[in-house]
Amino acid sequence: MKKSYLFLIVFLISTVMFAQQTAIQYKESGIKHYRKKNYHAAIEQFTFAIELDKKMADAYIYRGIAKDAIDEFNSAISDFTIARQLDSNDVFVYVERAKTFMNLKEYEAAEHDFLKVTQLSPNSRDAEEAWETLAEIKYKQKTYRTAANYFTRILRFRPSDAEVFYSRGECKFFLEDYQGVIRDCDKALENDNDNGKAFALRAQAKIKLNDKEGAC
Repeated sequence: MKKSYLFLIVFLISTVMFAQQTAIQYKESGIKHYRKKNYHAAIEQFTFAIELDKKMADAYIYRGIAKDAIDEFNSAISDFTIARQLDSNDVFVYVERAKTFMNLKEYEAAEHDFLKVTQLSPNSRDAEEAWETLAEIKYKQKTYRTAANYFTRILRFRPSDAEVFYSRGECKFFLEDYQGVIRDCDKALENDNDNGKAFALRAQAKIKLNDKEGAC
């Protein structure tokens, strides 16, 4: 009887290991199809992987990315959400789900995921791109104070980026912080002395401060 139990346990372990190995093979096959832009074939392979190993979080993520590529945005979100439930500290899933929320124009949900990226991996390239996207979202929404704060975050990664200084200066112009506009335009021009936009914005700020001679 004990030998029967032992044989059954060994058999079950072997079956699970074989299923997991096969799931990995399906996942790798799906990645190859995705790289060749065979998105439907990729989705099929990722689905086979998930059927064999329902806890394979990255298979859900990759399937979500493939679905996003063919505009199946809501289904992609579902896959990303399952992956997040399996591993709530995976930066990759928040990045990809945020991008899909952006495609759906669900900016509040995208913002939530991008902020999570900056919390989980604050010094990474993913965080830098997240702050950049967040700044653009807030600027388009005319939430200029928050946008300016997000542009400041970007400067931690790119302290000599003239365009970021200019963009933050634009936010400050709408906030009527004209001295702040001048300082940001000065920094933009220090790093790019041919930046015509920075000259024009600084001139507008000087006009607001009644410095017509400086504006000219």
